[in-house]
Amino acid sequence: MAARPRVVLVHLNSLELGGTQINAVDLAAAVVPHGYESHLIGPEPTGPGANLLDVAAERGVRVTPYREPSTALAYSRVLRRTADEIGADLLHAYGTWGAARAFYWGPSRFGRLPWVQTMYEMELHHSVHRHHPLIVGTEYLLEECEDRPGPTVLISPPVDMLRDRPRDADAPPNESVTIVIVSRLEEDMKSVPVEAAIGAVRRLADHDLVLEIVGTGAAESRLRTLGEKANADLGRPAVRFLGAMSDPRPAYARADIVLGMGGSAARGLAHGKPLVVQGEAGWSAVLEPENAALLARSSYWSPEAVAEPDVLLAQNLLTLVDDEPRRRRLGEFSRTFAEQRFGLTAMAEKLVGLYDTALTSYTARSWWSDLPVEARRVPDKLARVAGAR
Repeated sequence: MAARPRVVLVHLNSLELGGTQINAVDLAAAVVPHGYESHLIGPEPTGPGANLLDVAAERGVRVTPYREPSTALAYSRVLRRTADEIGADLLHAYGTWGAARAFYWGPSRFGRLPWVQTMYEMELHHSVHRHHPLIVGTEYLLEECEDRPGPTVLISPPVDMLRDRPRDADAPPNESVTIVIVSRLEEDMKSVPVEAAIGAVRRLADHDLVLEIVGTGAAESRLRTLGEKANADLGRPAVRFLGAMSDPRPAYARADIVLGMGGSAARGLAHGKPLVVQGEAGWSAVLEPENAALLARSSYWSPEAVAEPDVLLAQNLLTLVDDEPRRRRLGEFSRTFAEQRFGLTAMAEKLVGLYDTALTSYTARSWWSDLPVEARRVPDKLARVAGAR
């Protein structure tokens, strides 16, 4: 008789389209052959258009939306009830806010169920527990976690190298150089790179460039206005907003150059495209063999602020737009580098290894050992309550 699959309750802080959410779905599908069955849950999507449910349905992954509770205690009860209903053996929280504490005080209370946390943020927050297995997405954070008592592993945001691969574009080739950015259009972290891209296209008015922006979010209306202004000044539709796409592969296929950070940058590399990495505060750089390992160490991201992001980006683009042979060489390097660094199969095997470790290493002692972390949150909570009053 075949062994029963081990059941994992996976919590996402959002079911909107985003890199971390898609990573979670891809990994959930990839660990099935290893004997793990993942049940993903998250708050009901609120925005219009495509969302993570579309991606999950295409991958054959179960995702259950729920209505967010109003209190932390109710949150813990919802997660405990859900864990009981599905017979969970293991818990997996994505992100440092939302389910982490609710797992700790809910289904994992007193070490009842082991839990794992994925932290793809760029800084290790002081509220992160120390004795449970932790996943980080950058090498420098792995180094910062050397003294954690709990296991810490580096699992780069994965890319399915079979799905995301070089292919012929859907549209016939033309003389324009197509630049593609796939991103959530949010004010936090995401809007400055998009603004820089629009500004760079305006600065390179003498070149036949088309900027395609895939994504949606709270900043979309403001960014669309900037794009429309750029098109009016240039006298042509150089900036195009394509909205959210549950499957952005056709956009990557059309690209001559990809702009991005984190998971979207990784997917651009997997498609064999030259990549300009963008940081959240305006910095950018062309990924080349000489700097590829360094850029990967920070998950294709930087906090560095620059005075004129559009100027720097325009300079980086100029090294590519008029040099098709260089774009081709860098694209070939991109694919090879991607295969070595973050293929989904290899990342899923690392996740399975950590799941196995969590099932045997996380105990009631682990749970009690993290109570001091929770105690340190009490003064902050009291200060917030006092401030609100």
